[in-house]
Amino acid sequence: MRLQFRGIIYERPDLALDVREGEVGGLYRGKPWKVHHPKEKYRRNHAKSDFTYRGIHYTKD
Repeated sequence: MRLQFRGIIYERPDLALDVREGEVGGLYRGKPWKVHHPKEKYRRNHAKSDFTYRGIHYTKD
């Protein structure tokens, strides 16, 4: 996925999750909608991250 913020262009990989349909969760404009659940648990890796804010580099756990 190609993104742009304040003139800086960067690429981000698409996140595709396999989902399964669940039970009917309610009605929207008179039509039923179903709840979707991911087939596998998706967890983000919370490793240390390097950031830059206004030219100052820092690391966040």
